[in-house]
Amino acid sequence: MSQDIQLLEQALTHTGQLLEQVTPGQYGLPTPCEEFDVRALVGHLLAGNPYYVVLARGGAPDFALFAHDHLGGRRPGEVYAEGAEEVLAAWRTEGALQRRMPLPGGGPGPRLADLHLLEAVLHGWDLATATGQDRTGDPDAVEAVLRTWYGNHPDAARTGTGMFGPARSVPADAPASDRLAAYFGRTVRPGYGS
Repeated sequence: MSQDIQLLEQALTHTGQLLEQVTPGQYGLPTPCEEFDVRALVGHLLAGNPYYVVLARGGAPDFALFAHDHLGGRRPGEVYAEGAEEVLAAWRTEGALQRRMPLPGGGPGPRLADLHLLEAVLHGWDLATATGQDRTGDPDAVEAVLRTWYGNHPDAARTGTGMFGPARSVPADAPASDRLAAYFGRTVRPGYGS
């Protein structure tokens, strides 16, 4: 198994475990990702795996997937685990890990697998923070995301997508997951969502 697949599997497993602990009573809680409450974030996470299945197989981005209700009456962790199996299989296909996101101005952007890992880790942090769970994340996956992204992309490049905010301050000795979250525009504060 390649290291990329291993890291994705660890991140997806960790985020799935966080989703297992989410209750319907928490769906209305705010999250550090300002556009989402917990219910909307759960829906976004559940749509993310089929979205990356399409991309890993060489398809075009299908944003309509994010408009579907992937949850229904099921448990979020169960739905996410099924999607994780499918997307990991897609990432294992020939050439999938080399695929890149095209930049709006033309040319190749970041590897899609790196974007998927970033989203699993960062939105896992959002979910854990909002629902009062441990937000340190899978250590290997968090460190891999830090190596790929932290300090390597100016605010203009990260915020131009509309997915991330400008970097925020955080103590230098903050946990790696908090430093990563702050770099992508999250406000890191103790007690959020508790």
